[in-house]
Amino acid sequence: EVMDLMAATAACSPYLRDLMLRERDWLRAAVEAPEAALEATLAVAKGASAEALPLALRQAKRRVALLAALCDLGGVWRLDQVTGALTRLADAAVHLSLTTLVAEEIRRGKLPGATADDAASAGGMVALAMGKMGAGELNYSSDIDLICLFDETRYPGEEQEARASFIKVTRRMASMLSDVTDGYVFRSDLRLRPDASVTPVCLSMAAAESYYEAEGRTWERAAWIKARPCGGDLAAGERFLKTLTPFVWRKHLD
Repeated sequence: EVMDLMAATAACSPYLRDLMLRERDWLRAAVEAPEAALEATLAVAKGASAEALPLALRQAKRRVALLAALCDLGGVWRLDQVTGALTRLADAAVHLSLTTLVAEEIRRGKLPGATADDAASAGGMVALAMGKMGAGELNYSSDIDLICLFDETRYPGEEQEARASFIKVTRRMASMLSDVTDGYVFRSDLRLRPDASVTPVCLSMAAAESYYEAEGRTWERAAWIKARPCGGDLAAGERFLKTLTPFVWRKHLD
């Protein structure tokens, strides 16, 4: 039955057929225990070195996409399990690329006052997942919508220097995920941030809060309903979401 499923899938999808051929050795064991294969694939990406991370993430994308597709077509996973697997991959990719790139900035002395211990929390920077990614609803061809912010209170008097480093990290993260080399991980869209036409790709949380208080629009209130922290300093992201509660859920709403 599994071979029939693979044959029918390969006949209908050149993309999945190519993935089956490329990952055939891994696939033999993966179809026997798909949940374990998913966990192992994410664990391998988390263990990759900084130099190997871009290729490791692309391998993880191939394997998770193939596994999710076969489990979807074969009726092994429910819809929420399929979209959940793709979303977990996106979360891991964003967090790993973000923390790795911030660690590099810290090693180069570009992030004022930060130490190696700060790399695990990305030095106070957080990526917030919006839209389908925020809701755990990614499909096979989804872009990921991200808003990148940093906690300026960790850099008193040195906010501008920290912002310059975080802007660089954000651009490199988007490039690491989106560039087509050995495939790509996820196309990344950063345009949901406040006043995207004039603001940098990473803002301080204070600047973002001021924007939403003064100029936030109705569609932005709606966009934040699905938002959640997905990479970097998750605790700082949760604190920021709490500060936005009065903006998203206005007092005159029951």
